[in-house]
Amino acid sequence: MVASDFDTQTQQIVPLLHDLFEVSAVYRQSHNYVFSLSSRYEHARSVKLLKDRLKLAGYRFTLDDSGDIVLLTIDPHPRLGIPTLNIVLFILTLFTIYIVPVFYRNLDTPDLATAFRHTLDDLARGTGIEFTLALISILFVHEMGHFIASRRRRIITSWPYFIPAPNIIGTFGAIIKSKSPFWNRRDLIEVGASGPVAGWIVAVLWLVYGLSQSTIVPPQVFGPGEMAFSMDGESILMKLLTLNFIGQAPAGYFYRLTEAAFAGWVGLLVTAINLLPIGQLDGGHILYGLTRRRQHILGKIAMGGLVILGFQSSVWWFFAVFGLIFGVKHPPTLDDTQRPSRASLTLAVAAIIIMFLSFTPVPFR
Repeated sequence: MVASDFDTQTQQIVPLLHDLFEVSAVYRQSHNYVFSLSSRYEHARSVKLLKDRLKLAGYRFTLDDSGDIVLLTIDPHPRLGIPTLNIVLFILTLFTIYIVPVFYRNLDTPDLATAFRHTLDDLARGTGIEFTLALISILFVHEMGHFIASRRRRIITSWPYFIPAPNIIGTFGAIIKSKSPFWNRRDLIEVGASGPVAGWIVAVLWLVYGLSQSTIVPPQVFGPGEMAFSMDGESILMKLLTLNFIGQAPAGYFYRLTEAAFAGWVGLLVTAINLLPIGQLDGGHILYGLTRRRQHILGKIAMGGLVILGFQSSVWWFFAVFGLIFGVKHPPTLDDTQRPSRASLTLAVAAIIIMFLSFTPVPFR
């Protein structure tokens, strides 16, 4: 190994250490590197955070923390294996997205046994496949946008945890756990915006495909459990695309969306919710990266707007409570003084435009 390789790989590892430890020395030992570290803060907690961070980053290592000096011996070549729990949750979420929405459509039957039988009949006819493929691809691309941007900026996160759920879409989405801080506002914007921008593109593609096959029908045509859509309370983008691909619905008629169109609609809704400028939501990351400590003012305004909209659709009260529980104010980065790059500013502007185009004031009545 030449000196330049040693320097490059050391520079990749040091950012994972320096907010927790002072690096007093580093040297090569066979194929491994050894770092001599001194804790900046409480020793035991720093060691625990470091272990979690390096495991998530895919490094193989040993730690000797028996004294004041911590010796970290590490293989400089990470291996990004996907943990079993993440795989199991992904498979379970696929199952619930496929089964649960179809089951909900059959709940108006006389008993649960009949509902299960009708559900199996619907699944045998192919119901739910298109919705499952569309929604899981939107969620997957969204979360991988965050994951790839995080790894690019040396911010250590977990693989996505998909969350199965017994609701009308079969999931609560997915989350990624972060084990290292945001170094600056540029990184905060890039990580916060990459997920929703990437997922939104996939959602729009599915929506366009689905709307090209959707129809306008009178209310009596809708079967049990089917959702009838009007454009009242819909997002700007949904209205524009629907009018372009289907046309204006006559008085008393409604839009019957295909599974792909419905999944795309869900994707727009979820993207806009994530882009609200509240706390740890993606929009909170982006607005803090742009405005720093003024983000909490915009977050409070957004919270007030959710409370008002809740009188039209109570779902917004849920997200208002979510904001209160997890906090409206975004914490600072390690270096707030570093200005965002032009590329990150462009990404932030794109995300804000997406939020305004996709926000659905009255998603459910």
